[in-house]
Amino acid sequence: MMRTVVAGAALTGAMAAAAWGGAAQAAEIDLRMAIISSENSIYYEDMAKPFADLVAELTDGRVEIEILPAGTVGSVLKLHDAVQDGLIDMAQTTPIFLGTSDLVNAMVASFPTGLGVDSYLPWLYQAGGLELWQEHRRETMGMHALVTSLGPSEFFAHANEPITGADDLEGKKFRTLGNWAAIVEENYGVSPTVVAGSEIYGMLEKGGIDMAEYSIPSENQKIGFHEVAKYIIYPGIQAPAWAFETVMLTETWESLPEDIQRRMELAAELTTHRSLQAMITRDLKALEELQDGGNAFVRLDDAFIADAQEKARAWAMRLAEQAQAEGDDLPMRLAESVFGFQDYWRDNAKYLVMDYRK
Repeated sequence: MMRTVVAGAALTGAMAAAAWGGAAQAAEIDLRMAIISSENSIYYEDMAKPFADLVAELTDGRVEIEILPAGTVGSVLKLHDAVQDGLIDMAQTTPIFLGTSDLVNAMVASFPTGLGVDSYLPWLYQAGGLELWQEHRRETMGMHALVTSLGPSEFFAHANEPITGADDLEGKKFRTLGNWAAIVEENYGVSPTVVAGSEIYGMLEKGGIDMAEYSIPSENQKIGFHEVAKYIIYPGIQAPAWAFETVMLTETWESLPEDIQRRMELAAELTTHRSLQAMITRDLKALEELQDGGNAFVRLDDAFIADAQEKARAWAMRLAEQAQAEGDDLPMRLAESVFGFQDYWRDNAKYLVMDYRK
């Protein structure tokens, strides 16, 4: 749990800092942060550890974050609960694990055919996205949220046969989850199969599922999905960009000195920017290697991508309207913010030079 060092220890730290030219201080605050994975994953290497390291650096060692890998604090799907129950101080996790009954959780961090790697950060930091996210956590869960990472587009799927559009999806057993599972089941006759990431390889190999989406190219390559499924389907419209949050109780956040809060906010934003660049760079290398291997890359049809966006937005607006009818306007404000900014971006960002070509 969060610990504040007694005055004597703090004084000792200050004396030590003075002896070393003010370069370091003893930790005043210890925080325990659970994460969803082991240390051998992007979620630790590119997200959790860089954030903890930056917090220590920017607070001159006054705040130390202990990272608790998966399995330390119950189910990785229930880390929000662990924070609310007081078992840990913080959790770095995804809102997707909270389910789709609340549209804000279903779309604030990622949404099928939604904001991509080019438009997500401007929406988050300049167009009110972060404020809506934090309002929801505060009002509905009694928590404070810091966005502490952004991941790039995932593969659409590793599949045992080529997939280009709606007709190819009909009747397929698709390992997926969250909002995309609901959308493809409702609109494309897919049978969503929700299994842990550790089970995907074996199920693809044995034909228990026809296709699977999991993570970004470099992470999928590390696990080896390309070894048991010939076709790699792209682009990953189900996760065009995806963010993780670090949550803590509101009372924990408000107990921190204001200068510590500001430095932790800066650490969070820096980690978010850096995580995206780190993962993209690693993914480029993975793509190079995979394209030189024995897999076949298959691109989704533009017509299917457009149809999927229409259906995904309709799904979200239906949930937003239901919530609004029940007196909750935040889902509608979020949906209008995301879709409005995406359309605004597409209409006005044509002057930007993008190096990618189809």
